[in-house]
Amino acid sequence: MIKEKAIELAKLIKESDEFKAVKSSEARLKLDPQAQDLIKEFQVLQYNILEKQYQGQQPDAEDIKKIQLLESQVGLNLTIKAVMEAQQNFEKLMTDVNETIAEELSK
Repeated sequence: MIKEKAIELAKLIKESDEFKAVKSSEARLKLDPQAQDLIKEFQVLQYNILEKQYQGQQPDAEDIKKIQLLESQVGLNLTIKAVMEAQQNFEKLMTDVNETIAEELSK
């Protein structure tokens, strides 16, 4: 019975505006090579900076400047902005669902 209710909940979540917005924004992202390149470049640079920090090194000024520039470019890209916003809204929905379950279990 619990598994059936979980399946029912999953179906309801898939029908939610938040889930649909995530899927729609991700589909648009796949069609935007410029946005994909920005994300890839940001992730690579972020990884390199973190790797340096794990090795006890400080990122150099050039890397800091590059990541700041990329952060602003990512923030201005409407496709990426839509994905991030949709993901945040979906995460809020899932947090609300988890909190509701936790509340009911504690009664």
